[in-house]
Amino acid sequence: MGWFTFSFKLPDGRHPAELAAQAILKEPKLFLALDTIQKARYITGVVTKVINDRGFDMELEDEKFTVNSPMLSHILEKRQLVSAHILPNGQGRWLVGPGWLTWPFSPGPHLRPQLKTLFQPNPIEVERFLQEKTKTPEEVKNVEHPQDDTLEAAVARMSEMARKEGKPNLIMSPEEWKNIVLSYMVNNDAIGFGEEVHQRAENIGSIEEANKWLALAMNIWNTTPQPDRGGKSAIEIIRQQQGKNRKSRKPFPPDSH
Repeated sequence: MGWFTFSFKLPDGRHPAELAAQAILKEPKLFLALDTIQKARYITGVVTKVINDRGFDMELEDEKFTVNSPMLSHILEKRQLVSAHILPNGQGRWLVGPGWLTWPFSPGPHLRPQLKTLFQPNPIEVERFLQEKTKTPEEVKNVEHPQDDTLEAAVARMSEMARKEGKPNLIMSPEEWKNIVLSYMVNNDAIGFGEEVHQRAENIGSIEEANKWLALAMNIWNTTPQPDRGGKSAIEIIRQQQGKNRKSRKPFPPDSH
């Protein structure tokens, strides 16, 4: 919706938002609306402050934005990475347009100072990320989300990929990974866990790469034995439940004709 409203161009060169404004507004409101639409931006920035019932402050390297959004003020947390269309309201503040995304990780110290050059996906790239697709429709394939049976297997998979791509900080023993996961699992802090993983990965240059390391890390999270669950991992609990569901299903009655 946001991409179509503010980025897509009609045959005459106008954006759909401009066409809508011209259809329902008259001067001087029309002039102000068109100016706002033309200054709309799609950015990926870091939340630096949340103002309850009002909005939030967002930072993109040397740029700072105060965004009005009572709804998002109850959803966002400090340090989260957000992609959104924003529009100036003429008072030094910004409004959120349709279509926004909170990323499942926070930028580490290597990514944050270089967000403008390393991590500014356009709305189409973000949509393909959500659909787990590659950049081009011609090369569509699902992003791998491994589901190993044991922590050891999940850690081995992460270590193999980390060695291949030169990420030594992601090569650890199963016990080390277990301690990291449990330290975040106590507070159900998956965002913090994702942030640490991406800090260890260092210099992530694309959405696809970020998604790949997060998928490998969540595989480790899901195979880590949980002390409060009798030492069972999330994947064990899910598969046990699936097995019970299969056993409880009644067979279809035979044909009567």
